[in-house]
Amino acid sequence: MCTQIRSLATAAVVFLSCSNCAWATAETAAVQASSALESLDAWLSGGPTAKGWDEFLRLDALRAELPKGNDADPAIIDVVVTRLDSAAPGLELPKFRELRAALGIWSEELAIAKAGSLSKAALAAESKYVPLAAAEAAATKAQLAEAAAKLDKYLAGDNGKAWRDFLRWDELQQQLAAENPDLDVLASVYQKFTEDHEGLDMPVFANVATELDKYISVVAANREDVQQQYAAQLKGLADELDKYSAEQSEELASAIGTRLGWLQRMRQAGGLVRAVREKHSQPNLFVEASARLVGAGIEQDVDDVAPVRDYILGTDISGTGHTKGRVTVQLVPSETNAMLDIMLAGTTATRTTGYNGPATIYTNGNVAIAGRKRVIIDESGFKTYRATGAANTRTTITGIGGGKLVQRIASRKVSEQKGEAERIASDHAAVRVRNRLEGQSSGQLGKAHQDFEKKFRKPLLRRREFPELFKFRTTEDALFVTGMKANRMQLGAPGAPPQVDGQYDLVLRVHETMINNMAAALLAGVTLHEAEVQQKVIDLQGELPEKLKSDENQDPWSITFAASRPVTIRFADDGFKVTIRGQRYTSGERNFRAMNVTASYQAQIDGNGAKMVRQGELEILPPNFVPGKSRLSTQQVSLKTLLEKRFGKLFEPEMKSAGLELPGNWKNAGRLDLKVLQSNGGWLALAWLESGEPVKDKEEDRVALDKSGTK
Repeated sequence: MCTQIRSLATAAVVFLSCSNCAWATAETAAVQASSALESLDAWLSGGPTAKGWDEFLRLDALRAELPKGNDADPAIIDVVVTRLDSAAPGLELPKFRELRAALGIWSEELAIAKAGSLSKAALAAESKYVPLAAAEAAATKAQLAEAAAKLDKYLAGDNGKAWRDFLRWDELQQQLAAENPDLDVLASVYQKFTEDHEGLDMPVFANVATELDKYISVVAANREDVQQQYAAQLKGLADELDKYSAEQSEELASAIGTRLGWLQRMRQAGGLVRAVREKHSQPNLFVEASARLVGAGIEQDVDDVAPVRDYILGTDISGTGHTKGRVTVQLVPSETNAMLDIMLAGTTATRTTGYNGPATIYTNGNVAIAGRKRVIIDESGFKTYRATGAANTRTTITGIGGGKLVQRIASRKVSEQKGEAERIASDHAAVRVRNRLEGQSSGQLGKAHQDFEKKFRKPLLRRREFPELFKFRTTEDALFVTGMKANRMQLGAPGAPPQVDGQYDLVLRVHETMINNMAAALLAGVTLHEAEVQQKVIDLQGELPEKLKSDENQDPWSITFAASRPVTIRFADDGFKVTIRGQRYTSGERNFRAMNVTASYQAQIDGNGAKMVRQGELEILPPNFVPGKSRLSTQQVSLKTLLEKRFGKLFEPEMKSAGLELPGNWKNAGRLDLKVLQSNGGWLALAWLESGEPVKDKEEDRVALDKSGTK
């Protein structure tokens, strides 16, 4: 039976992920439409208006089409949709709206399935334009007003005025009261809500940002020229989809993503948008870490001596305990998150003295200990369950002090109570094991969670650019991360990642869209100053690399990145090409206009690491420059010379890495040797294997250099 269930599940996955997935989606939409109609029928349930609604909405004709699935007549569905869109009293009620939404999705999916290609479906969608319903616009505005009222109440405190000034609160209130809101003002207010400012990730702020984003879309969708723009967007999308199917490129992916984002904001062609994303936007980050590597940062030997204090059956006990054992990590299979158990196993040899009245009892003990603490890792960080512990105590009485009568009485009582005393001692030892595991793991896991929150999750949440997919899972042998960064204006990877054969400790497969999309989300239109860049690097790495240090004889610089595609990378032909697009540069008091900087590298494995060799000189040219037809101005020549010095330090003619050194406790893994380096088809694939050699301490290297006289 289990085999049959697995087979059915596999068949379903194949069906839903097949190349002709539009058909599967259309079938699903038909089922949802049928469910919505059944819900409406049950609500009407033969009442006095049921027959009238049946006739007006042509529901009998719809019922006849539902079983046909992909062979249904789109014209009949469209007739029902048109009737549902009429202004007949009652159609604003939820059950009718639910049927309208389900039929709209089915109609879109059916048109896509019948079109034969996504580009043809895009052209066919021109007739499917749906004006934004007034009720939907009003509801969206009401939701924003409600979220804003809650934030307004929250800002009533002492710190409220500063927040109101920062968020341009008065302007938001004015736009909410306006009959024709100003899109530019709303967008500028929204930008304040999405800055990387600590506190903006709190729900009371984030909810306003979410509803404001929706309201901006509603205001934009109500403009008079939207239908004309809709037709133009679809024609452009159809042309770009044809080209993208023939050859993927970063430029086309950016253009398609922008058009999909426009359609999504205007609340148009939802089925087409979903279909394009299903085919052309897949996860663009895959990480795999072996159980051995995961454990390297946590596992450790235990060999310590600690005082023992206890009180058992009226006896006050003190002494020492020598614990020997090991902390290990076991990965637990889980498809929904990463799950691992931190376990402690060992023994504690005790030598104690107990005092009970006039009697003194000398005891040697042997305690077998075991503990376990479960850790969960998901997109929100690290979570832990309370540790459990167990112990089994065996004791030997080595002597009893006191007078003969005391010794005789104490000896009898000790013999009678030995079993119970050992059980109590075991329970107390189990508590100590739990506390030990909690203490050892809480600091390390707490720091890991804080770093994840502070350096990754919260900054991206504040910017509303957290990856759209960030999933962890574990098997007995490895921890896996699957991610996708592709907001509504972007596409993910066009297909599956390359296969990396063999067993490795760390495997990274990243598509260029992950890097390009993240750069666009975080850098588009942003101005960065030299000191700011240096501080960010120090915050992340703990020190500033030599190539990023300021030159004493050069003025401080700044760069304002282009609003579109500010930084892009292309993985192809066993190498990569990176382009930085600056809209504006400054050097001291001097200002310069737009210039792009491009560096191309060939990459290969070199010993334990990689060697990257730059192909030719840096290409530094203004946008749309055509060699042979265009000439650089005097100012552009000056900027080019300046940028050659600046970026020449960053993009050196040859760069090498000597294996991978992981941070923190994961240095215990030793150096990781690079075994796989593939850079083709938009994907970069890297795989490392533990070398068995420890990571060299930088301070030791410095001392060695000083002693040798080498600088």
